Amino acid sequence: MMINQKSFSLLFGLSLIFHSAVIYAASNNAFYNTTGNWDVEGANGKIFVYGSLTESACHLSMDSAFQSVDLGNIETASLKTIGAQGHKTPVNIELLDCIETPTVLRNNKSGNVTWSLSQPGMKIRFITPVVPFRPNIARVEGVNGLGLQITNPKGKEIAFGEYSEPELISPGQNILTYYVAPVRIAEKLQAGAYRSVISFQITYE
Repeated sequence: MMINQKSFSLLFGLSLIFHSAVIYAASNNAFYNTTGNWDVEGANGKIFVYGSLTESACHLSMDSAFQSVDLGNIETASLKTIGAQGHKTPVNIELLDCIETPTVLRNNKSGNVTWSLSQPGMKIRFITPVVPFRPNIARVEGVNGLGLQITNPKGKEIAFGEYSEPELISPGQNILTYYVAPVRIAEKLQAGAYRSVISFQITYE
């Protein structure tokens, strides 16, 4: 079953808020007592509350959920040609409290199947506006002729908006490492400060 880790956290937080509100109302409402007053018109009502609880294989570290990554300074002279890359900066995503669970993973592209009796499986995708006709290059704001590229530990480029190949992770703690690098994408290269916002989603199987 695939779930969104952020959705699970949000639902859990709403559950806590609901319970605290109920306790407060019960202790301060004069009509909430043994004598009743339930027959008084306009003095009573009902609230119907609903939601859902989903199961998650891991817990996403809050330090990983919101990160600010400094790619440092790079000189235009070091990006002489289109496709030239700057220094790769690692980005770590920490998964905590991963449970033991049987998993069968199928790669939709290759058809290969990976399975385990105790290791959970996961897939990740990165979401951001991309350079036209370049699904592997994220757009940046502030300069022209520059984009960002993400690669996995094996050096394979990540296509934005697409889930990665499914992989097994260990019960307990896991650190997923990816690399971000600036890349020249046009003849005209403008110097200046740049920025980009890249979101990620993790699903478990």
